[in-house]
Amino acid sequence: MKNKNHKPIISINPIKEKIYEFDSTFTTKSLSNLNKNSGFYISYIEHKDVIISQINTNSLTSNSDEIDAIITQKAYEELDLDPNLEYTIKYIKQNDSDTSYTVFIVNNQNILNLYQNTIEKVDYIDCITIAPLLMESLYSEKLLSGSQTDCFIYFDENDAFLTIYDNGKYVLSRSLARQSLGQINSKFCELTGDKVEIADFLDELKTKGINIEQKDGLNQVLDDAFYYVSDIINSVSKFQGLSIQNIYATSCVGNIPGLAKFIQDRILINTSDFNFFNNIKSSNLDPSCLHVLMTLYAKDYISSKTKLNFSPFLRPPAIYQRDGGIFLIIATSTLIISLIYPIYQLISGIYLTKLINDQNIIISEQEIIVNNLENQLNKINYDIQVTKQNIYDQDQQLGLKKSLLNQIYSKKRDYPVKSIALYEISKEINALGVKTTSIKINDKTALISLISNDDKRITKLITNIDNLKSYKVSTKQIALTGNGQYDSNITVEIR
Repeated sequence: MKNKNHKPIISINPIKEKIYEFDSTFTTKSLSNLNKNSGFYISYIEHKDVIISQINTNSLTSNSDEIDAIITQKAYEELDLDPNLEYTIKYIKQNDSDTSYTVFIVNNQNILNLYQNTIEKVDYIDCITIAPLLMESLYSEKLLSGSQTDCFIYFDENDAFLTIYDNGKYVLSRSLARQSLGQINSKFCELTGDKVEIADFLDELKTKGINIEQKDGLNQVLDDAFYYVSDIINSVSKFQGLSIQNIYATSCVGNIPGLAKFIQDRILINTSDFNFFNNIKSSNLDPSCLHVLMTLYAKDYISSKTKLNFSPFLRPPAIYQRDGGIFLIIATSTLIISLIYPIYQLISGIYLTKLINDQNIIISEQEIIVNNLENQLNKINYDIQVTKQNIYDQDQQLGLKKSLLNQIYSKKRDYPVKSIALYEISKEINALGVKTTSIKINDKTALISLISNDDKRITKLITNIDNLKSYKVSTKQIALTGNGQYDSNITVEIR
């Protein structure tokens, strides 16, 4: 019997916009047919879109806030990051050092652009990781023993990378973007003088693979590519003190016949295809295996929440986890605590009043008792004044804390406003068929470059966005370009 809270895992390839849903088996789905709250959404960022570097904090502090601050500052200083742009910076500690960290940096605007179409169909993406970290799941799921040093090589159409794990832990990764399948195809065409479409080239690799006995143009291009890969591996072995025992290679079209043997003959390290998921039966399964790796990564993330997550499209937390909710709980608790003494004081006053009335009947005979009671009452009144002063002082402190929490809440609220604005503006742009050449969001202003075959569509788009009460739109002109199209740069102010 299924758990009511169970949700399937839905993996998204943002480049090819392929969607796979895993419950007990893998099934393909289109974005338009997805229920927005139907499962746990996970995706990944290509290696070429991530800055990966090593940073030494020169500090043994264990305070996570201090480490965040030091790494962020050093990242901007040492990696020459643009201070006008927003970045998501994540890091993991290196195994052999208490002060060295591997830092992963992603430009937030690049994430928004990459997932612009996807986020129109799904409201949230629960986890976005980077491609080299997906290999961690092979060890957590016991598909690899984690007792050796392994190298993984992955080729995509426009990206490629090499990543190394030692004893099941990430060590480093290097971009091989110049050795991507698209680049290899271009070099092959340049060498042979033939024009081969990339789709035909990929299909040829998938079906026929590499003939290692034939000295053709493709083998020459691959020789050059793996000469570079061999240099990287030798450098890692020399400077990291690691001896790589296994290489696993695959691509976006799946395992390429002959590729493992080709690599092994040239690098002289035991090389295998990605044969970790042969027990998964699905005629529609993506041959790149990235969707399976994302599914395994998502399972680990759901169970531990310790994996790196670059998603700016997270679901809102439960009210007790939000800044506003925490403030409400603190304010309510403070109110209850502040009312305890006045209630006690009220009950005490009622009791004393009754006691005084009773004593008035015999006051003439018990003046001594009355005097004692009056002394007690004076002391109580004095205590009341002292307590009132304490309550006033506490109220002043509460006001300061409330003001600080409101400032923190306002800052936390600003970033999701940008995501909502991008979604609403993109919806209007797509509705009129107007194309965008660039979108930039700075603070509360979006700068959008538009192009259309009809200037009336641009005019209509400006009117529609302006009619949304949350925005104010302005543009200097709608110009006719040399190719018969109209372009315009509009400014959208987020109110």
